Amino acid sequence: MGLRYTWLIRVGVTMDLNALNHWQQLSFCTALCERSMPNFQLFCEIEDQTSQFDQSRKILNKVWEYLRGQLTSLKNMENQLEIMAELIPDPEVFENFGAYPAMDTMVNLQSCLQSVLDNSILDATNIQTMVHSRLKEVLEIQGIEVEKSELWLRQFDFEQEVYQLISQNTSHADIIKKMIPLSKGQGVSQLGICLDE
Repeated sequence: MGLRYTWLIRVGVTMDLNALNHWQQLSFCTALCERSMPNFQLFCEIEDQTSQFDQSRKILNKVWEYLRGQLTSLKNMENQLEIMAELIPDPEVFENFGAYPAMDTMVNLQSCLQSVLDNSILDATNIQTMVHSRLKEVLEIQGIEVEKSELWLRQFDFEQEVYQLISQNTSHADIIKKMIPLSKGQGVSQLGICLDE
């Protein structure tokens, strides 16, 4: 059974990310970024770079504020772009494989930040592809069939919930209020990483 066919059976609908407007696409990417934050957090703890995680957390919180309509000025967001370049780890510098999913998370966050400042940036499809590719890579390393992976199905279920939320005809603030806890997923990333005791 093909992967796409399995996905359609499970959720019964196909998402068209390209049809979403700027706010919807940015919301989708931000939700994926939030979901993957434990990956970056673990990497920072292993490499003793907790200050970098704290900085990334602040930037992501600002993006959520923007999506809620609570950000009064974008000036500070422009300043954060300079910081972002330092937060993206170079996997070639680290022996830790975790540098790769950590890099993905920060590339996504950088894209979200740039999208806040430039509404012509619509990266939802590219970010989704990046997330899926890394998850498939991790599953293949572990010798797990993608079609049978709980992590894979869990990720698609999550994306479907996000898609349905951002497609609702209600206030942005109400949508984001529901989306943040959904995206945090009880502290478990799309790769199954959980740092909570």
